[in-house]
Amino acid sequence: MSKRIKLTEEGARILENMLGHFVAETTGVYAALVSSSDGHALAQWSQSELHGSKLSAMSSSLLALGESLSRESGQQACQYVIVETLDGFLVDLRVGERMVLTVLARKDGSLGLLLSACHQLAEELSSRIRKE
Repeated sequence: MSKRIKLTEEGARILENMLGHFVAETTGVYAALVSSSDGHALAQWSQSELHGSKLSAMSSSLLALGESLSRESGQQACQYVIVETLDGFLVDLRVGERMVLTVLARKDGSLGLLLSACHQLAEELSSRIRKE
C-alpha cells in the first residue's frame, strides 16, 4: 500500500496557484482539483462552491475503475475518464502515480482542447511535485 501524500502549506499553495491560473486561462473551465490516488483532497480552485473532499473520493474511484476497465478489456493504459453531462464535462486523469487531477468545464469550449490543456497541466503538476 502506498504512503499517503503530505503536502507542506507552501506545496499546497503552489498547487492552488497553478490550478487557479489554469481555471482562469482555460476556456469553459470553472473548477480544478488535485487529490491523492486514495481519494484525499490536496488542493482545489473553483469559481463556485465545491465539495472537494467528496469529489476527490469519487474521482479517484472513477479513474481507478477506468484503469481497471482498460486493463481487463486488453486496451493500453487509460489516459482520461470523461463524464459528459448536459451542462459540461468532468475530466479525470492521473498526475504521476499517486495523484488525480479533476477538471470541471462548461460546454462552451472544445473537448479536444480541454483534454490537451488537462494533459499539459497534469505534466506541469507532476514535474512541480517532483521538485518539492
